[in-house]
Amino acid sequence: MMKHRKMVDGALVETAAEAVQFEERVDVLVAGVGSAGAIAVIAASAQGASVLGVDRLPGIGGMGTMGYVHGYYYGLPGGLHVDIDEEAQQMGREHFLSRVEAKKYIMENRITAHGARLALETSVSGVYLDGQTVKGVSLFCKGRQWNVACHTLIDATADAIVSMLAGSRTHIGRESDGKTRPFTSVKVWLTKSGTLTRTNHDSGYVDQYDPLALSRGILQAHASQLLEEFRDEAKRVLFFAPFIGVREGRIIETEHRITMQEVVAGVREEEVLFYGYSDFDKHGKDNVLESDELQDLYVAANLSTACFSVPVTLRAMTPKGFKGLLAAGRHIGMDHDVASLLRMQRDMQKCGESAGVVAALAARRGVDVSEVPYPEVRDILTASGSLTAEHDKGILFDDSFRREPIRWMTDADEMRAALATDMPGVAIYSAKLLGSRIAPQLREWIGATDAMLRYGAAIALGMTGDRAAAPVLREIVERRDALYFKDCRRTNQFRSAIAIYLLGRLGDADSVPLLTDILCDEDEYAKPLYHEITEPSYKINASKNFNELYFQIISHAAMALIRIARAHPDQAAAIKERLRAAFGDDRHLLHVTTLPKLTYEYETVDNVRAYVLAFCEAKEQARTAGAAM
Repeated sequence: MMKHRKMVDGALVETAAEAVQFEERVDVLVAGVGSAGAIAVIAASAQGASVLGVDRLPGIGGMGTMGYVHGYYYGLPGGLHVDIDEEAQQMGREHFLSRVEAKKYIMENRITAHGARLALETSVSGVYLDGQTVKGVSLFCKGRQWNVACHTLIDATADAIVSMLAGSRTHIGRESDGKTRPFTSVKVWLTKSGTLTRTNHDSGYVDQYDPLALSRGILQAHASQLLEEFRDEAKRVLFFAPFIGVREGRIIETEHRITMQEVVAGVREEEVLFYGYSDFDKHGKDNVLESDELQDLYVAANLSTACFSVPVTLRAMTPKGFKGLLAAGRHIGMDHDVASLLRMQRDMQKCGESAGVVAALAARRGVDVSEVPYPEVRDILTASGSLTAEHDKGILFDDSFRREPIRWMTDADEMRAALATDMPGVAIYSAKLLGSRIAPQLREWIGATDAMLRYGAAIALGMTGDRAAAPVLREIVERRDALYFKDCRRTNQFRSAIAIYLLGRLGDADSVPLLTDILCDEDEYAKPLYHEITEPSYKINASKNFNELYFQIISHAAMALIRIARAHPDQAAAIKERLRAAFGDDRHLLHVTTLPKLTYEYETVDNVRAYVLAFCEAKEQARTAGAAM
């Protein structure tokens, strides 16, 4: 007997479904026709499948059309989207259309040309299953509900909505506080020369599943941008894009979960459908709340703009334990760190193309997607250019500032030379990978008279987990060293912040007085280093209305103390007391930014403060509960 699963008051409800009446049957039903879903519809119908694309919005294409983000940040060109983009650009020139409107028009034409259909302003209200095999969906539009059977259901909703209805497990946000990446609001404006352009801004942290919180976030983001632009006579704001840029949401538990460890290690896969390609474009300045793995790469090794190829297989797109169900979009199986990389529009379009091809072939053969012969899929994707050997680019710096492959070092002399420069990132991360094998040489180099080598070696030694690095790391912090490394084109890290991070990772109890002075000494903010960088700079992610160096020093000091408290329970009570004193008021927040609540800048600092105070409160509750027993 089939069952019907739907959400009722936020809870998943399952009911028996006897003698279900399906108004129609299709080979492939694509739920969500955004960046991935629109291409999935085109790809599946091009293989001869009967396809229905469903979306709650009135238009297709997602951020590439409704969101007005017509350019690309990394990802690799290839597949069906290339011709569409080229045709949209030409149509835009010839008919005085924006590229986004032209792209939407072209995709709709390609969908109908292959006989596929769209049901817009329509929601998937439930999923029909026989055991764990998806059989169809219930749809709702304008007061009417009807049922559609399908051979394969593609969840391209970007938020795992359909997979959740089916009963799939999901996870969301970073482990520390559950927050997802900051969203972006896109404004379209006219220059004095008459050129139409757009700008997308990080607009804060928001729970997109809370309607009130989302509405407040959008209103604040748009209002603050308008206020800023009205001061600039060279710009005339025309409108804000109707579709905001939510960078991350729920992620599905799939048959294979792509992890950051796999990506950085360069793990290769068999039967690849497409390759993602980008840096870990995490957005947000509150690095201290990210995973240790990401901070090791992004903070300690200063490799924020290193790019990685990510092989994606069918297993990473298949919700665990289900048949007849595929995912396509930024909600496929990966961890929170990889979600900052594997979300670029080009790659999501290829993800949709892969899903559409596999689903169509499964329907043609009358089998589950897991039983489709890979060579048949590979040949189709290779012919379209969606899957090529050149897409497996490996690891490299790939921008106008620095374009070269990254090769992890094993030679001690090569590492020593790199550590003595202001671009030591590859050597530092190589030390992490080598561990104890390179530690003896690093211990020798921290005694060098050359300060660059001495400090670079201490950071590298700290990455191996060797506590012998701690005295030199404390020396860096005591000096309030404001030097920042220059491995990358942006978000380069300050050496003092790196040292503080590593002292925390080492659980260095001897650094507690130093770190508490940073947080609690009211004269700390008066130190010259916090006021020497006065102009916005892409190199160090500095911006007006935000004191980048002070924030990184303060936030890393707080997190380092939390790590030390966890490593040394005998010091936890005293550390908690100092943390409460340091973050009990708005002093640090106001030193970093004076912008109001709900702004991206305010929330960035408040995330750290909230985490620190929650840590103190949780510990206090545990101690009180134990005493009561």
